[in-house]
Amino acid sequence: MPEFECAECRKKFGSEEALQQHTNAKHAKQGEQKPKRKIKKPHIAAAVIIILIAAGAYFAMSFTPAQYQVKTPDDDNFMGNESATVTMTEFSDFQCPFCARFFRDTEPQLKKDYIDTGKIKFVYKHYPLPSHSNAQKSAEASECAADIGGQGAFWQMHDKMFQNNNLLSVSNLKRFAREIGLNGTDFDACLDSGAMRGRVLRDQEEGKKLGVTGTPGFFINDQKIEGAQPFSAFKAAIESKL
Repeated sequence: MPEFECAECRKKFGSEEALQQHTNAKHAKQGEQKPKRKIKKPHIAAAVIIILIAAGAYFAMSFTPAQYQVKTPDDDNFMGNESATVTMTEFSDFQCPFCARFFRDTEPQLKKDYIDTGKIKFVYKHYPLPSHSNAQKSAEASECAADIGGQGAFWQMHDKMFQNNNLLSVSNLKRFAREIGLNGTDFDACLDSGAMRGRVLRDQEEGKKLGVTGTPGFFINDQKIEGAQPFSAFKAAIESKL
């Protein structure tokens, strides 16, 4: 009796009909490919929309401008006797090397002889030069210090920046604020928000109207003195008005 062998599994059958039935039942579907699952287009669109919304929310949170509530009026920053008959006003730039020289070489003697003794009122005003890339933010930093910590904090920040006037990046300004004891979160919000930009610009406009063209520029009452002059020049002008 003839045998018929399955080419796939080598199983033998007594008839061709039996082999055919076996092949159809056991091996015909193995070669068929399963149909690919189709992703419905509406599902793709919904997924894309969700991703875009999430990305938009992330960037909105990341780049929302800092908010800061100003606490104090725009008053002059000064040392000495507020009611003194002689007022010495300095228009200055924290990044200016000549301003730093005045701070280092002349201001200590002025403070000792005239400010601390109550003979003069010493006013600091901002005149950031466009050639100094960190001057504007440094000026704003001093105003943030004053708004958060009062006049004492302003002069601490003033001194800190002139002592490090080649290190006035925003990150360093924030570090200085913490070193003098200010609330870092409040200071960062103030500086990042630009809340004090207007105060700085108002000082600068005042200086321009008075004829200031460079820094440091000084007025002793109405007498103008330009540049980082020696102590003797300021002494003579002050003594003539006392």
